[in-house]
Amino acid sequence: MPKSKDTLDAAEWGNSANIEMIAIDEALSAPSPNPRSPAFAVQEIFRIAKSYGGEDQIFMTKEAFLVMFPRLKGTFYKGKMSWDSTRSCWNLQDGPTVDASRIQADVLRWYVNAWDFSRHTRDPEFQYPEDQEFGPSGEGVDKLFHALMPLYGELTRRIFFDRESSRFGYCDVYKADGTDKYVAEIGFFDDTRTHRIQFGAQPFWQLEGLSVPALLSKYNVLSYRVHSISARRSNVKKQVAHSDSPTFF
Repeated sequence: MPKSKDTLDAAEWGNSANIEMIAIDEALSAPSPNPRSPAFAVQEIFRIAKSYGGEDQIFMTKEAFLVMFPRLKGTFYKGKMSWDSTRSCWNLQDGPTVDASRIQADVLRWYVNAWDFSRHTRDPEFQYPEDQEFGPSGEGVDKLFHALMPLYGELTRRIFFDRESSRFGYCDVYKADGTDKYVAEIGFFDDTRTHRIQFGAQPFWQLEGLSVPALLSKYNVLSYRVHSISARRSNVKKQVAHSDSPTFF
């Protein structure tokens, strides 16, 4: 099988890669990027490149793809992926395309800002459909900008401290089964009876932009991390004797 003249030997990769190539490489490695992420476009273009069967086939390795990427035009993937300007996301159907040089600029911005290619859902360079829901002040958008969207099989957990009771609590967010909406559960670690579903089946923007920030505003949030869905505290609650949950939120 012939090799592209742009292919980099593995031994040369560390010395030859510039920051743009490193950012694209990071985007290629992101697990299940959401359609708003530029990593979604990069991975789909790489998939198209690997399946390309023309006589002028050029993409034989990932390294070759990283070198060639900024020179690709939107016509390369036309009919297979497009940019939806109304929803500010990528979709796998025919429509307007974007040259790879622009995609690379977006990838670099996400990379240098350490935004999660899989779980981050907003870029300040774009406007999103839910923005109009926050009103003229835009209150809540700043909260949503820092929110992480959990993948399937994950939850995001905020651990908080309640100064009044001197107790540590948690707020878990995960995707509801069979829907595109999300659920928030809350409770205190030292009492499984306090566990409850606080918000059920809300759009992500509403839950993370409005509901959860308002709920946690009276607490001191100490951490915000991604965990396996197996870490749900409801699993712990099922292991103890049933009793009425006290109301305290």
